[in-house]
Amino acid sequence: MNEIALLLIWCWPLLLATLAGLRHTGWMTVLAPLPALAVAVAMPVGTSLSLPWLLLGTELALDETGRTFLLFSSLLWLAASLYGIRETAAGHKGVRYRVFFLLAMAGNLGLIVAQDLLSFYLGFTLMGLAAYGLIAHPATRRARRAARRYLVWTIAGELLLFVAVVMLAMQHGGALLFSMLSSMPPSDIAVALLITGFGIKLALPGLHFWLPQAYAVTPAPAVAVLSGAMIKAGLLGWLRFLPPGDGELAGWGQALIMIGLTGIILGLILGLLQQQPRLLLGYSSISKMGVLTLGMGAILVWPGAAPALVSALALYAAHHALVKGGLFLGLGLIERGGLRPWLLAGLAFLAIALAGAPLTSGALAKSVLTASLPAEAGHLVSLLALSAFGTTLLMARFLLLVWRARARADASPAVEAILAWILLLGLIATVPFFIAETGQLFANLLPVSLAVIIAALALAAAKLHTLPDVIRPVRHATAMPVIHFRQAIRHLPGQWQTAGQQIQSSLHRVYARLLQGLPDNQAVLRFPGGENWRWQLAGGFWLTIGLSILAAFIIAV
Repeated sequence: MNEIALLLIWCWPLLLATLAGLRHTGWMTVLAPLPALAVAVAMPVGTSLSLPWLLLGTELALDETGRTFLLFSSLLWLAASLYGIRETAAGHKGVRYRVFFLLAMAGNLGLIVAQDLLSFYLGFTLMGLAAYGLIAHPATRRARRAARRYLVWTIAGELLLFVAVVMLAMQHGGALLFSMLSSMPPSDIAVALLITGFGIKLALPGLHFWLPQAYAVTPAPAVAVLSGAMIKAGLLGWLRFLPPGDGELAGWGQALIMIGLTGIILGLILGLLQQQPRLLLGYSSISKMGVLTLGMGAILVWPGAAPALVSALALYAAHHALVKGGLFLGLGLIERGGLRPWLLAGLAFLAIALAGAPLTSGALAKSVLTASLPAEAGHLVSLLALSAFGTTLLMARFLLLVWRARARADASPAVEAILAWILLLGLIATVPFFIAETGQLFANLLPVSLAVIIAALALAAAKLHTLPDVIRPVRHATAMPVIHFRQAIRHLPGQWQTAGQQIQSSLHRVYARLLQGLPDNQAVLRFPGGENWRWQLAGGFWLTIGLSILAAFIIAV
């Protein structure tokens, strides 16, 4: 009977998707994640099901890592399903939403229990393609554009993964089980394909351009699972396809640590410059996926610490999934019914939990992760503390943006949506106290406190107009911050002001010569107006900052 329950994780949402067109079936999505939740809570680790007649041989099983991923994913899908019962129940658009929602759920929950390469790949592909329908659901021009961009990146990632699956199968004589991958390290080409393919889902730097726009337009319950559960499939893919060996992949691990650090910095910098709460949360996800990438790199560099690190990353993924899903669901309530004091209080708690404040799930997750790192990785502990500092500033900015957009909306949120959010909030608030050990809930006290003080001082200075107007925050998903160099130069001392003016004049001349060298048929590269060169300089400015920090980190290591 336990084995059949593993199969229901896949089949039950797919069956309900075929019935989504019937009348009065808005509640159907709430039933879909229940088998997965029951398996995660009640089924013993080690339960397996072999179906040699299905595809090229399907293997399903529940291991310790899979239990954690299945538990937080099914809980988040359940909360999002309850949240969206009434908002997506009516009309043809509601049917379409439920179908895509259930298909994405089947793929996401199914890949967690998959123990062979092909089943995992099919679940990953089903989840990725179905999410396109969730992003495009609002049917606005902006939503269709964001969905097309997401689809292009998703298909590219799945093609890379397909090639990697074929290469791994050939390398192991046609064997498709994950248990066989540890017998021989994959080739460098296969590793590169796996890192890039799953890295698109994790929104690694340079592979993240689909994410901000998608988060900005997707309905609240769908973006909650997109940002919480589905994005973590990339991490689980790495854990399944790149099992730690005897240090054969240490070089790739170092590369992942560098990529993770870049993602942390990129997400924090661009997130602080956003004007919309949804976009800020999107860049926050990029930063947090950088933390998970850094942790995956540590697993490959120090395979002896892998068991503890895998458990720590699974816990960190669970914390981020539930908290980020709660933030998007709470933001959806505000977008629909306006800001209320109890909503702001709940969002404030979730914000400090995401930052890792003491007595929250964030403190527990960060404490377990740092304790799992070996002694040689002391520099990574400092980077994680820096991440907590930056995330606290980011969440202070988020709460400020929510407060500024506090105008009441026309409609009231559904009772089911409020209930789903409150239950999720209670789960996040109480569970850490039952599972944490002594001292684990008091991590990050110094970086979080320091960031709160700095955020308060910055807010006070902004109210007193004592900060120079040097940076104009971005107002849409893909823009880089615009630096007002002329205003920045005015705040420099005399000698530096002269040097800055000379640099500005030189850049003007270089840019003018570049435009003169362009043929007429490349007018698309000619920016109208004389001030738009700042966009290019802004990108170079922030790139220089990131490269400087990376260089300092490399030298220190």
